[in-house]
Amino acid sequence: MGGIVRWAFSIKKPIIKTEGFQPLELNEGNVQAIFNRCLAKEGEDFYNVQVVGSELSKNPSDIVRLSGEKMEKNGQNIRYLLGQLKTIHLSDVKAITLQEGFFRYDNHVWTKDFNFLFQLYALALGCVYFRGFSQTKDGNITSLIDYNRCTPTLSLKDPAFPAWWEQHKSEWEA
Repeated sequence: MGGIVRWAFSIKKPIIKTEGFQPLELNEGNVQAIFNRCLAKEGEDFYNVQVVGSELSKNPSDIVRLSGEKMEKNGQNIRYLLGQLKTIHLSDVKAITLQEGFFRYDNHVWTKDFNFLFQLYALALGCVYFRGFSQTKDGNITSLIDYNRCTPTLSLKDPAFPAWWEQHKSEWEA
């Protein structure tokens, strides 16, 4: 899984300490944990992020205050999670619709809950991996993807993951 694992033993039980980047599975728990970690607290520098504004919907999403420092610390994890979205694996597609974010690259639906999807999108917008969402002529709400910064990744459960990780881990551990 990458990184160096060092074992330290106490009298009661072993403690595992890992170093280096650890890939994460795109799931509700990981998205929510990173989202909650990145929320700005009183006195922290922050910026506001809104996935869907009132100009796009009668039911706009909440404005979220994200900590710039925490977003920077979690940027690599956010990028890895985004890389598991189906649209990121389609090199000829330059934008993602709101609905496309429900699907991983293997067509698995990682969430059915807009709250988790919007948390992932807020993180993507905060890190500028996605540009702001807007409405296209055909009525879809889409965001441009920064493919220079957001690249395809695999699920840890994918049988192809070990070989893929061996080939790509140096990019993530740099």
